[in-house]
Amino acid sequence: MSRPRPTHTLAHLSDTHITGDGASVGGVVDARARLRQALEVLTSWNVGCDAWVFSGDLSDDGSEASYVWLRQTVETAAASVGVPVIWANGNHDEPGAFRRVLLGAEGAEPVLAEHVLRGLRLLVVDSTVPGKAHGRVAPASLAWLRERLSRPAESGSVVVIHHPPLPPLQDAAWGWVLSHADELAEVLRGTDARAILGGHFHQAAFGVFAGVGTSVAPSLVYNQDLTVGRDLRGQASNPGFSLVEVYPDVVTHTVVPVTGGRTVYPPVAAAPLPRRA
Repeated sequence: MSRPRPTHTLAHLSDTHITGDGASVGGVVDARARLRQALEVLTSWNVGCDAWVFSGDLSDDGSEASYVWLRQTVETAAASVGVPVIWANGNHDEPGAFRRVLLGAEGAEPVLAEHVLRGLRLLVVDSTVPGKAHGRVAPASLAWLRERLSRPAESGSVVVIHHPPLPPLQDAAWGWVLSHADELAEVLRGTDARAILGGHFHQAAFGVFAGVGTSVAPSLVYNQDLTVGRDLRGQASNPGFSLVEVYPDVVTHTVVPVTGGRTVYPPVAAAPLPRRA
């Protein structure tokens, strides 16, 4: 059987937690080094992407310096392979600095954006609540999303939101969920939305929300130790991002760890890929 090719491919990165002075997160993890690992993969592998999507908690301290370093580092790498970068904000992000440095805009209003990639529409929806760890999509933002989704896109829509509308495994994480998720479900149900991309929980997760496939990307810095069950323990392991491949009839979400291990079987070379227009 011939291998079908996706119509669109997105790299979904989340929770980079960059510090302004380069200090380690929690005194343990070098967030800048983790991001460089991911960018090395993205700029060297044989998987072509249509966009790199960052879904919030990009800064750990909200400092302008953290966003300046992030933008310079990511956009330089993206330019080397000709890929656009899409930014979404999270509860750790400082609204003013985020908008000023990454979006080139002033103000602290909700971050809402529409990007169209060869017929595939990406809708960035702000779920942050000022000063809080939990999320909620404000009524005005829901109205914006409803208006956009009222007109189907050629290849459907992907919604990018920091707080994923899925129940987390850990009990303590229930204090950080997306509240009033039913309001978002009402807007999404029956539309051309094909995927929801989120982060926030520092663990990969997958589910279906309002009939839409939903994936949570792992953090690039530290992730939850799920072996402790419903307790909560962040650990410096399993950093990675997700690869989202859009086909005419299905959307796949694959976790890509950026740390490797010993070879068990020798590599098998891939067939040459067709060049993307």
